[in-house]
Amino acid sequence: MRLPNEQLIRVRVTVIAMVVTGFIAMLGYGALLAFIRFQAGTQLTNQLTFTARQVATIARAGHLTSPIVSGNPGLIQVQNERRQVVAASRSLVGLSALRAPRPTSESPLFQHICPGSRCFTAVVTRVDAPSGPLTVYVLAPELGLFPRPGLAVLLALGIPVSIGAAGVWRWWLAGRRLRPLELIRAELDEINAADLHRRVSVPPKRDEFHWLVMAVNATLDRLEAAVDQQRQLVSDVSHDLRSPIAGLRAELEAALIDPEGTDLRAALGKTLKNTERLQNIVTELLVLARREAGLPGRAERVDLGDLAEREVARRPRRVAAKVDAEPGVVARVNNVDIGRVLTNLLDNAARHADSEVIVTVRREDDEAVVEVFNDGEAIAPEDRGRIFERFIRLPASRKRDSGGSGLGLAISRDIADSYGGSLTLADDDLGTRFVLTLPLLDDPS
Repeated sequence: MRLPNEQLIRVRVTVIAMVVTGFIAMLGYGALLAFIRFQAGTQLTNQLTFTARQVATIARAGHLTSPIVSGNPGLIQVQNERRQVVAASRSLVGLSALRAPRPTSESPLFQHICPGSRCFTAVVTRVDAPSGPLTVYVLAPELGLFPRPGLAVLLALGIPVSIGAAGVWRWWLAGRRLRPLELIRAELDEINAADLHRRVSVPPKRDEFHWLVMAVNATLDRLEAAVDQQRQLVSDVSHDLRSPIAGLRAELEAALIDPEGTDLRAALGKTLKNTERLQNIVTELLVLARREAGLPGRAERVDLGDLAEREVARRPRRVAAKVDAEPGVVARVNNVDIGRVLTNLLDNAARHADSEVIVTVRREDDEAVVEVFNDGEAIAPEDRGRIFERFIRLPASRKRDSGGSGLGLAISRDIADSYGGSLTLADDDLGTRFVLTLPLLDDPS
């Protein structure tokens, strides 16, 4: 069974917490055992040292007897200079002398000796007795790995308990922390294409989930805007395609109904005009789709003055058009893309000009500037931002020419932006002036 994403996060967090807790608990367990063993060893050494000093005091006074009776822990053996046993604890009476290094002074010497199969911790000290120098050995069995087995078992049981407690605590805490994420997911599941206006409730606490919801809602804003734009695009395309298609159908039906009374030349002219409009709309839609798919043309050195001259020269002379270009204004762009921008600007200028269109190409700091001016009616300030939107055609434009699609300026601005430039509408009381800027090529040669 596949767990939900938030449960997977919860499981991972819990497992990590349990592993970390187990690792820390094992380190703590080892450190505690080492401390307990050190404390037990220190205590044993102190006890053996105390016993050795007591026996040395008795030997120094000449009151040493065998077997030695002591109320302190430790096995005792006293040897003379010839390593002969002169006194010993009851359990060591009759045993051979211990073979271990002797101290050269009365300072205690700590040793580990193994007289047989067992090893002992020993404190060895030297004492000057009335009968001569003596060596006192006080021994106790070496401490094992667990000096206090009961405490070691109790501490060991604490490891799984601490791991389990950490797991339960982290599972509960992760569930509490991830609860807002589950609420976000549930709200997102309820949002579909029919109600993109809905948004996820923003948590009041300014934590990570707050900013996550803010980012999600911002994404939903962009998604809603994109869907609205797509719907508007479909609506506008349908509207703009309907007129030329209806015109084509009307002309064809009229010719079929009354072939004798139809002016064939005039009908074909209208049909051709409607077909050209359809072609323009489809072409601009294809260009728009290519731009949105991120398929720009190959950049190359383009002399903008020469390009403007060619574009003006190949256009029909409906109005007078001239080019005023500085030499050597070169940009690294795609020739077809910038040619399309100039074509759109020149088409727009020709539709609105009263008598002339002027194209100016010049340098301005590190930019190449292309201006397309027409002496027609200036665009109202409130409409200057709208004209760069898709399928926007102002009433004056529709009145002058019904053949435009409303995509040309939107495509042109997108092309300019893609090359790091811009396309704007400048203030001009004498007409309309579009300004195209592009990064100037440093070395035009």
